[in-house]
Amino acid sequence: MIRYWLNRFLGRSVRQPLAVANYSPLPPHPANVPGTFYVEDGCCISCGVWEDVAPDLLAWVPDGETPHCYVSHQPETEDEFGRMMDAMHVGEVDCIRARNCRPDWAEHLRRAGLGDQIDSD
Repeated sequence: MIRYWLNRFLGRSVRQPLAVANYSPLPPHPANVPGTFYVEDGCCISCGVWEDVAPDLLAWVPDGETPHCYVSHQPETEDEFGRMMDAMHVGEVDCIRARNCRPDWAEHLRRAGLGDQIDSD
């Protein structure tokens, strides 16, 4: 969401999702808590950009050996969902994904240009 508004403010075109035919997401990282949102295993590049928008929803794997983020808390409120959307927007390699998403949240994600990060059921 932040990237969207920043680009609009700067007069840049808004990010359009890449069309990737037959994309199969990587499995979720094992540290993700159960629920709709997850970080793909092996996808994280340790960018840490989510730390400013959703530090209460994502975290770093505590082993310290290989930096990797994961979903530590699933959104329960509209505010938390908005912050998860912000994290999805600022993420550099689209590792945060959604599956079995509530229909209203899925619609918000699609309208925000994040539909390509929703797993097909």
